[in-house]
Amino acid sequence: MAYTWEFGKQFAVEFTLYPVEQQDKILDFIDIYQIFGLSDFTKFQGKIKYSWSGIDKLDPIYDFTYSNNLWHYHIGIPNYKKSKYNQYYTSDMILHFQWKNRSTHIRILDITWHYKASGEFWLPANNYLD
Repeated sequence: MAYTWEFGKQFAVEFTLYPVEQQDKILDFIDIYQIFGLSDFTKFQGKIKYSWSGIDKLDPIYDFTYSNNLWHYHIGIPNYKKSKYNQYYTSDMILHFQWKNRSTHIRILDITWHYKASGEFWLPANNYLD
């Protein structure tokens, strides 16, 4: 099965400006994705999660994340930390991507800190969704 991907338009513009470490981590994610897809999250070192997880359905953030099929991957920057509760690893930075209908195609949107200084989950801006 062929697993395909693309960069969102804004992300494609910014990718070459990222530090080499960030580029390498993103390319590592893509390499694993192209081999295994997203049918088995254990193939990835970092945690993969749908971004509407744990958000109240009445919260506007829920609608934004759910309707845009937003997922995120803990990319391992600055490093991986083993979760206290499960067998996965988290990190302070995450890679946002769209995964529509659990298809074999993803669109990579942005790399951000997991949380803003306020403690709010960091989400890509609208211009990153194209």
